[in-house]
Amino acid sequence: MEINPAQLFPTLVWTTLFDDRASFNARLLDLAHQLRLHNPTGVAKTNIKGWQSPNNLQNLPEFEEMNLRIVQVCQRIAESQRFVPDLDFQLQAWVNISPPGASNQVHFHPNCHFSGVYYVSLKAPDCGSIFFRDPRVASRMMTYPVTSATEFTASELRMRPEEGRMYVFPGWLEHGVDENLSDCDRVSISFNVLAVPGV
Repeated sequence: MEINPAQLFPTLVWTTLFDDRASFNARLLDLAHQLRLHNPTGVAKTNIKGWQSPNNLQNLPEFEEMNLRIVQVCQRIAESQRFVPDLDFQLQAWVNISPPGASNQVHFHPNCHFSGVYYVSLKAPDCGSIFFRDPRVASRMMTYPVTSATEFTASELRMRPEEGRMYVFPGWLEHGVDENLSDCDRVSISFNVLAVPGV
């Protein structure tokens, strides 16, 4: 007897690794530190013990290349998911600098189609993984009697970050970042993208 699963309403997380990540990240790391130097307080949102810039990288010329890459990746994803053509991809982006002991509490990003994070600098494997919470709320009513979790039975799934890798996911997907247990800063750029009809 053959039993075949069918994936209904799958939750997708897309990733891509930039080929020029070493040189590209070196420039971004310098820019991130300059932002913190000019605004040492930053903003407080989901970051715990970490520094976050205002959501304005999309307005800063020095981040133009990063902004372009984010939009291009989201455009490719949108095409793969049959979004209508000629959309305008509106971006908000910000820098995160998470020193040892820092983390990000579970949250989601309303009013956007895509959210994501690009990792600029980290010390693997102890810098803290990004994790995603099962969006099927009804599944929390009862756990499965398993010996180990699978992608179907897990309530949370983790992805280990990698320098030069971008993760993109639906804005409604709850996520967080584990504590940075390394002895180095974890530096990343997070973003939201909203696809709207072009003018």
